[in-house]
Amino acid sequence: MLPVTVLADSAAWAGELAATIFSYDGTEFVRTQTTLTKDGEAAVGTKLDHDSAAYKALSQKQSYNGPATLLGQDYDAHYAPMVADGKLTGALFVAVPK
Repeated sequence: MLPVTVLADSAAWAGELAATIFSYDGTEFVRTQTTLTKDGEAAVGTKLDHDSAAYKALSQKQSYNGPATLLGQDYDAHYAPMVADGKLTGALFVAVPK
């Protein structure tokens, strides 16, 4: 995880930020770059759960903001779709651990 300082409403928050870049192949959102780890290694190649609220929103080219549990850790998360020429190509994820 990367340390980050966020300024919100004139109050500073210092903590860790998780981030991921997903590719999308028409069915799967796959982590291609990530700060998330699994068994001590970057969780590259892992997939977004089809049953998650984030998957459902992203597959409709919509953003998702809300809770997410990833690799056993709870987060306040934001997912945003990446679209090129009207085609869904991937997604971006940033989150703060709870």
